[in-house]
Amino acid sequence: MLDYRVYTFLTLYDEMNYRRTAEKLNMTQPGVTQHIHYLENYYGVKLFEYDGRALLRTRNAEQLKRYLDSIKAEEADIRERFIPSDSIHLSVGATKTIGEFVILPQICTYLRSPRHNLELTIDNTGNLLHMLEHSQLDFAIVEGVFDKSRYGYHLYKKEAFVGVCAKSHPFAGKSVTLEQIFREDIIVREKLSGTRTLLTQAITDRGFSLEHFRRCISVSSFSVICDFIANSRAITFAYQPVVGCRQDLATFTVEDFKISGEFNFVYCNERIARQKIALFLSNGNTPPQTE
Repeated sequence: MLDYRVYTFLTLYDEMNYRRTAEKLNMTQPGVTQHIHYLENYYGVKLFEYDGRALLRTRNAEQLKRYLDSIKAEEADIRERFIPSDSIHLSVGATKTIGEFVILPQICTYLRSPRHNLELTIDNTGNLLHMLEHSQLDFAIVEGVFDKSRYGYHLYKKEAFVGVCAKSHPFAGKSVTLEQIFREDIIVREKLSGTRTLLTQAITDRGFSLEHFRRCISVSSFSVICDFIANSRAITFAYQPVVGCRQDLATFTVEDFKISGEFNFVYCNERIARQKIALFLSNGNTPPQTE
């Protein structure tokens, strides 16, 4: 069980405000300060500092946070092992493209064993990473961009990121220019989603933004986006597996705009996560666990 002062640090790390941290922990603000000073003295480093009135995390705080997240994952694993059960339970997070279009065959294979249970959370990248840090997931499979300095990860696969339109759209099957796509309505996912972040970064690298499109519409559901694209003149960008699931959609390419994205396994504790990822990727049999 982690020291209570560690939980003060973790709460302040999330809240980045001493008053809100004190309220959330039902403490006094001087009590929060005392706990942070204790940890700073114990580790011999500065964890937080002010730039004017803005509270900032130091690099030491980032390193300590990652270490503590790993320890929390170990503790959650130990608690799970203490519960007598013949079943094996995985808590997996997946971003929406992966959860809706990529991993269903793997899930079906994993669940062939009657001993295997699964809790699957499909959400955007930001929310899944938050759940990882709070030991609510064994691992997540995320698409696109995330802060690789804060988490353990390894590659699942790479996929092409392509333009998508209705089969009747003039772009279908063609190569077009950036100037041409900016004359169209574009549908994007919500903020913090992996696909939106990847698209925004690629456009920004070329000196543009989403505001250069005729109209930018945000929709959180890929199924709704696909339905809208199939029945309108709007376009979107998505990973290739999304298009493969729909007969009424077509792809197009943009000159000098070749993008591919990574699907990564992401976790806080590598030892535990790699065991559980191996189980998830197995042929339905339970591999022996290593201690």
